[in-house]
Amino acid sequence: MTTTKIIGAKSPTWVRALQIGIGAIAIGLSIAALIFPVIAAAAAFTVAGIILFLLGIEQVVAGIFLYKSSRFAHIGLGILVMILSSLVMVYPLATATLVVFLAAIALLLSGIASIIAGLTRGRGMTTTTSKGSRAFSIGAGALAIVLSITIMVSPMFGIALAGFIIGIALLVYGIRLVATGISGRKEGML
Repeated sequence: MTTTKIIGAKSPTWVRALQIGIGAIAIGLSIAALIFPVIAAAAAFTVAGIILFLLGIEQVVAGIFLYKSSRFAHIGLGILVMILSSLVMVYPLATATLVVFLAAIALLLSGIASIIAGLTRGRGMTTTTSKGSRAFSIGAGALAIVLSITIMVSPMFGIALAGFIIGIALLVYGIRLVATGISGRKEGML
């Protein structure tokens, strides 16, 4: 299948209005997320919990009515997903804290690996790495370690950082949608 981009074609008026409306909502939500980043992160986990709960219900129903050979696996998995997603919905900040702490551990290990790679690169016969690249690897690793330790000491900082990033992403998305709606250009490929 081939795709062709339509150049110069304008979107219908209702599509443009919808893009501007959704973009404005996204910009409003982004401002709220930037002002209240912890609440934004908790809201994101709550929404994820609701989606997972619905997926768990789907697995249970599919296990009962659709699958014959792996019926109990689907039902059991669906029930497990529903239980875990209920915990996420009831305790969104605790879940966010756990996820942020696990991410901080991963960031710490990544930082250590980056420093080790920066220190050991260029010592072998087959690898030629510039001093700038090695220094950048060591600096990025050190920054990752400092950030991960900061998050482990204060998980609320990590949650606020995640909420802030959500706010920035929503702001960029909203501005892009509003600009596309105003200009009227079609974005998709046909």
